[in-house]
Amino acid sequence: MQEFLLILKGDGMNHLSPNELQGILEDYKSWVDELGENYLGGQRLEENGALLRSKDDAILTDGPFLESKEIIAGFFLIQAKNQKEANAIALSSPHLGLYSIEVRPIAFPKMS
Repeated sequence: MQEFLLILKGDGMNHLSPNELQGILEDYKSWVDELGENYLGGQRLEENGALLRSKDDAILTDGPFLESKEIIAGFFLIQAKNQKEANAIALSSPHLGLYSIEVRPIAFPKMS
């Protein structure tokens, strides 16, 4: 099995009512239960943060990177046999449609 990061992009749930958010939470819990051991974790990210470009540049705590439509809203860590299976898992996510989901394999360095 290989690990994949499902990256949620967009402002997704900012416009939903409390009842709609509760429905998404229930769908999410069911999805996690269905994935079983293939679900390794995940979390929603706060909108604020910092951007560091180099040791010599100032730390940016506000900027266009936080306002972008490509903002990273959260992530899930899953395991799957291959990219195709990871894509299928992402397609089954209740978050798809609220967010775009980028599916990226996690590279593990070879041990010498």
